[in-house]
Parts: sequence; C-alpha cells; structure tokens
Amino acid sequence: MRLATALPLAAPLALALAACGDTAPADTADTDTAGVDVNLPQVDPRFPSVAPDARTSVNYAGTYAQPVGGGERAITLRTDGTYVMRDPDGTETSGTYNWYDDNSRILIKAGGENQVYAIADGALYRMPDENASTTGTMTEAQTYRRVIGPGGPMGASGSAKAGDASGTTQ
Repeated sequence: MRLATALPLAAPLALALAACGDTAPADTADTDTAGVDVNLPQVDPRFPSVAPDARTSVNYAGTYAQPVGGGERAITLRTDGTYVMRDPDGTETSGTYNWYDDNSRILIKAGGENQVYAIADGALYRMPDENASTTGTMTEAQTYRRVIGPGGPMGASGSAKAGDASGTTQ
C-alpha cells in the first residue's frame, strides 16, 4: 500500500527536480585525459612541413610561385626530372634537377649556382645550402607556393603548356 501512495507523489517531484536542473550544456566528450599530454605543438599552416620522401609521398609536379616586388618568380617541376624557371622580368631558364638521397630535396644548377629546394605538400622552400635543416621554421622569403598542379599553364608567358608538368606538350 505504501508503494501505491509513493508513486503518485514521486512523479511530480521528479519533474520539479528536472526543471530546476543545471542549464549548462552537457559535456559531450567522454574522454579521460588524465596522464595524456594534450598540448600539441602549434604548426603554422602557411608553412607545411617538408615531407619525408617527398618524391613518392607528395604530388610535387606543378608550378610554384614566389612574389618578388611587383612580379613573381616561378618554378615548374616536371616528373621527368626537368624544370622551367621564370624570373620576374620574364626571363626563362630550363634544365634538369636531381634528387638528394633523402628524396625530400632537389638540386637545380642554374647560372653556375647550386640551388637547393626542400619539398612540402603545396610548397617549395629555397634552402641556403644542402646542409640546411629541413625541420626548422621556414620563412616567407624562402617559400614558393604551389599555384598550378600538373598539366596547367605557367604564368602569363604561356611557355609551359598543358601537359608540361609530366614532360609532354600539346
């Protein structure tokens, strides 16, 4: 008999308690972070990390540009090991590049100068020399950004036609 009397009183009491409950949103993450380091290093998305073995892990063929004064410098890399460089004044040079053993850097010999570039997903970094670390902070001054993927034209000069990134022309 006691149960029959208690149930009708319990229902309104339960509703009253629910109405007076905490109105803060519930924490939807049910994870235990005790003992886990959740302070991950901050990575600047403008400067992607140099890819380990970029030769096979990055779609590197394409055109990369760097603003210089009122113009831009551009480099088109092709998968056949050739490149085309365009200076801000429109002067173009072309030739072949070689991969370093780490497959993350290339060597371009242009104008009697050795130019070393580290390859990231969407960027090339001009390195001061072949011994420079590829794991440090990169700067805007050394960064060439990918502007066109394989097969696209290279800038206004139009010298690199569709298909050039793979070594063919149309």
